Amino acid sequence: MTTIFTTSGGVGISYSDTGTPEGPVLVLLHALGDSQANWQPVLPAFEAGHRVVNVTLRGHAPSAYPGDYSYQTMFADVVELLDALKLQKATVLGHSLGGMVAYQLAVERPDLVARLITEDVAPGDPTPPRELPERPEGELPFDWEMLKAIRPQVDAGALELREQLSTVAAPTLLIGGGASSTVPQAWLAEAAARIPEAELVTVGGGHFVHQELPQEFTAAVLAWLERHPVLLT
Repeated sequence: MTTIFTTSGGVGISYSDTGTPEGPVLVLLHALGDSQANWQPVLPAFEAGHRVVNVTLRGHAPSAYPGDYSYQTMFADVVELLDALKLQKATVLGHSLGGMVAYQLAVERPDLVARLITEDVAPGDPTPPRELPERPEGELPFDWEMLKAIRPQVDAGALELREQLSTVAAPTLLIGGGASSTVPQAWLAEAAARIPEAELVTVGGGHFVHQELPQEFTAAVLAWLERHPVLLT
């Protein structure tokens, strides 16, 4: 069951709060064009021992389509939600776009992030601008205007955020999709080298590791979490 949280700016953000209520909190942030439903292949394994707060970012159904889209507005939404839920010392797991939001959380709100996990993403260099395809016919599970706004930010790189990774205090796990990924794996290696306490594990499966190799993905995540416990006080 999903709940709608309304931000101070009036934006409705959909999330679910499931799993083990007394367990450590695990916050899930999805990729561009996806939603909280995208985590379904790995959700049961996480719910078995964690309280899972699964967020759908603005511009992605069933969250609102406010027309104002950037890494920063998505970051601000998640901060408001976690503050409203009175969550601190959470484990934040982000894939692709959600991973960029997760890095920003670890940099700007370290009180919220006890452990950081990112899936096949890291702040990287600018890349040549890519032309967007024509909008597909019919209803989409996300706002096409959101895609138009975010793609140039992706292409512009995230050099400032990359420089800030050395300030990340949380133990960090970076999961790589390997040679078949569309993301340069050297970016992940550089990010891991910049973060004081970081480990890079290449699972394979391309950019969508948790979908292509769900068992291997959950095994890597859960093993790492066991080695980096969080005190629930």
